[in-house]
Amino acid sequence: MNQQAVKISAGGRIELPVQMRASLSIHEGDELLISVVNGEIHITPKALALQNALAIVRKHLAGNPDLSDALIADRRKEVQ
Repeated sequence: MNQQAVKISAGGRIELPVQMRASLSIHEGDELLISVVNGEIHITPKALALQNALAIVRKHLAGNPDLSDALIADRRKEVQ
């Protein structure tokens, strides 16, 4: 794990070191997700979190990616 010490400045701001921003392709204006997990602060680029969520969903949809067709088929079975 790549760790660097940073200080909190006025207003609770922290500056992410340039090497970390570059390695994660974080640019000015990008959105980040911040969470506290087991007493640690985790910062994740929003785009990466979205990619990870989509990968989880795709894994569960393998073989049946069209949920609307499945839902319509289920409703038709209920009517019959």
